[in-house]
Order: sequence, then structure tokens, then C-alpha cells
Amino acid sequence: MGPVKPARHTLVQLTDLHLVADGAALPHGIDTTALLDRALRAVEESGLTPDALVLTGDLTEHGLPQEYRRLREIVEPAAARLGAPLVYAAGNHDDRAALREHLLGVPASPEPLDSVVRVGDLRIVVLDSTIPGQPHGALRPAQLERLRAELAQPAPAGTVLALHHPPLPSAAPLAASIPLLRREDLADAIAGTDVRLVLAGHTHVVSAGTLGAVPVWTGGPLATVLDGLAPGAALRGLAAPSLSRIDLFDADLITTSLPIDAPRMSDVPSEEMEPTLAAFRAALTVD
Repeated sequence: MGPVKPARHTLVQLTDLHLVADGAALPHGIDTTALLDRALRAVEESGLTPDALVLTGDLTEHGLPQEYRRLREIVEPAAARLGAPLVYAAGNHDDRAALREHLLGVPASPEPLDSVVRVGDLRIVVLDSTIPGQPHGALRPAQLERLRAELAQPAPAGTVLALHHPPLPSAAPLAASIPLLRREDLADAIAGTDVRLVLAGHTHVVSAGTLGAVPVWTGGPLATVLDGLAPGAALRGLAAPSLSRIDLFDADLITTSLPIDAPRMSDVPSEEMEPTLAAFRAALTVD
């Protein structure tokens, strides 16, 4: 058997950053600025060269100009060092006008923040699932029509669809009460197209499912994780930040949740591991 082929494209997803202005912190002392710094540093130190950094909403806590400017100061230099474009989706904590003006550097507008980004032969389509002033989400008929028109022409390596509200039910009571409405409309729009994966955030719970035949990945937040085992409707937060790595192969894909700041239990250097891995690869045969 030949060597295992590397991924054709690799994305890094960061979601639910809830960034606040410099010097501030979220309740319970969570320093989301420091968490974002450490997450980006971890990606850089890994040697990974992602095709894009995809940020799936709730970029800031209050949607304030100074929060977006702070976010820009942190992520743009890291993205430049990685050589990876930044792809942004708006979340229910975000303000469309402030996001455009102070993060993207384009004229302010209250219109939905939809976009299409191509990284090589992979297409990333971003849909704004937010409803201003509301925590739940929805996609408008006009957005779905534009999506259908875009997907009518397949991309060579397929499409990843990114939005804030996952088109899935949720086992977490809070997330289940603020869902994406009419998710069946999105399922109909992407059925039979080249959409390979839907990326989302919002729930503060790592989860996976399907929308029709399309996999859906809800990445873990940098801010507080919701405890899915809290009894009843209780709300219990956990300090378990993570980012997600998405590897797309020619015919397969895998999504991986990567914890940030987890205690390190072992650390075997690459030069010691490589002979073992080479031996395993050499033995990849079937009798």
C-alpha cells in the first residue's frame, strides 16, 4: 500500500471568541484576549500551514468598535505570518456595521454579511444567520437564492459553508432555545450540491451531525464551554477552550477539536516519533 496522502486543504476554525476591549474581561475573569493569543500561537508553533482561518461568529462580546479594532490587531498579524486569509462570519453578539467598518475596513452597513472566499480550488461560502437584536438565527429567502445560484457551478475541491447558528438540534437547553429557524430550507438549498461540510459555532458545545447528507461541525468556543451534563435547564460553564482543525482530502474529510491550555501529560519530540510512525506506515498491508 502506498503512503497516506496528505490533506488537500486544511482550515482552522475559531468561534465564539467574545473578545472584549483591551484590559477588560468577561464575567468570572475569563480573559478572551489572552485565550485568542494562545490559540493563534499554538497554531503557529505547530508548523501547520492552514489554507484559511475561519472565524464563525460572536467575534466580540458587545459589538463595539474598540472590540473589533482589538480583534484586528491580534488576528491580522498572525494570519499574515501563517499566510492564511481570514474568513469572518457574524454572530448574534456582533454588530454588522461596526464589524464591517472596524474589522474589515469597509463602509459600514446593516446588511447581512455574506461572502464567498476561494482558497485555491476550495470555495468557502459565508452566510449571515443573525437576526439583529435576537439570539436565534434564520436565513432569508434571498440569501438562499443567492446560495443556490453560487452553488450551481461546482468548485474543483468542493465547498465549505460557514455560518454562526448550526443547522442542528442541540442537547444543551440554552442552545436548543436559540436555534437556526427553518433549517430544512438550508438543507434543501444544499442538497445535491458540492457542499462538503457546514461549519458553525454559537452553541458553546462541540458537536457534530448531518443536514440531509451533509456533515455539520459545531466548533468549540474560545470562551466558556457549556456543560452538556448539567441537570435539567441548569446552566454550567466550563473552562475548556478549543479550536477546530478541518482536513479535506480528495474524497474524505475529518474535523478535529483541539484544546487550548490543556495540561500536558506527555511530550515525545518529533525526531523520536518519526521512526515509529515510519514503521507503522511501512506495515500498512492487508493479507
